[in-house]
Amino acid sequence: EPQPRICEQMLPEDELYGPHPYDVNFCFPYLPESLRNNSLALVPFIPRLHAEKLFQHARQHPEDFRYMRFPIPKTIQDMLAWIELTLRRNPFYVAYTVLYADDAGYWAVGGVIALIECSVETLTAEIGMGLTFNEFRGKSRALETIAVLMRYCLNVPTDKIPGLGLRKVGWTAHAYNHLPQVIPLALGSRLESMRRWNRVANEGKVGNGKTPRSGDPIGLPGVDDLFFVMCWDDWEADGRRAAEAVLGKR
Repeated sequence: EPQPRICEQMLPEDELYGPHPYDVNFCFPYLPESLRNNSLALVPFIPRLHAEKLFQHARQHPEDFRYMRFPIPKTIQDMLAWIELTLRRNPFYVAYTVLYADDAGYWAVGGVIALIECSVETLTAEIGMGLTFNEFRGKSRALETIAVLMRYCLNVPTDKIPGLGLRKVGWTAHAYNHLPQVIPLALGSRLESMRRWNRVANEGKVGNGKTPRSGDPIGLPGVDDLFFVMCWDDWEADGRRAAEAVLGKR
């Protein structure tokens, strides 16, 4: 898998925010009714609307990116170029902005999440880049966000709340980052494998604590990942019930 990193080749200024009007360029349909409930909504990440909030969080809380594939941006131009080249121009990746509603019904940008490595041929996808901004943490919001995204992926088009009807949704968690390991298990996903040396721990990232062998051409630490999966039969057996229990608390 290509390693996300800050782009070495900057885009022209007029390409940083993507085309206008914005083209999400995703291989699966956007189903807004499937990606929301009364307290949250997942909407396409549009840099002109949402990038500044993400960049501010990244600069104020770089520690939140220690375990993530998403690179720690030094400038907003770096971040915009990475989003445009790695996410938007790849039809098998898509980023969502997570909007949370307060008790008064006002909506605010509360985080980002992505679907990556999607395949129309095999009906599979992976959840990645999950981040909840500090002021919205707690109240099981991260769990609720994943429940909504799972429902979108694994419900079938004929369900009351329609979905994509995927066969499998994956979830990669850094072996040393424990909270992202709890969330998929709470929704019924299964631990499928440990992927050793799965990524490169670039600047600011936590590695696996192991020294690369002598003469390693990269010269950077590696990352061990745990890979969780929810297949369609897991969803029908227990996953849907677990997701509905989470979503029904609000």
